[in-house]
Amino acid sequence: MFILIGILIGLILGLFLDVPIPEELIPYLTTFTLVGLDSLTSGYLKLLKQTFNASRFVFRLIVNVVAAGLLTALGVQLQFDLALVIAAVFTYRIFQNIGNIANIFARRWKERNARRNRMDKDN
Repeated sequence: MFILIGILIGLILGLFLDVPIPEELIPYLTTFTLVGLDSLTSGYLKLLKQTFNASRFVFRLIVNVVAAGLLTALGVQLQFDLALVIAAVFTYRIFQNIGNIANIFARRWKERNARRNRMDKDN
């Protein structure tokens, strides 16, 4: 519950406060945002599969942030937009996770309806 309240407060503050973001930090901000979304979707997927491990989640988040940050910095030094490649990879992973989550929900919904139909037939 506290997480949702924090996200809501952050969104409201972000909408009403004009915080200037330096142009050189924009590739890092987009990369880290996608890394966070990837971690959230993969963590939720593992939670649905009942294989979630908090320490592994935090470790993977830190490793992904560091790796994405280093690759983005390398791209800036080489004057090559590696942030775009990183964004493509993490976006692909996010959509894979969302698709898997949708499949789990669809399977559970189908199983629930099958159980209801069996109960109706028994009565």
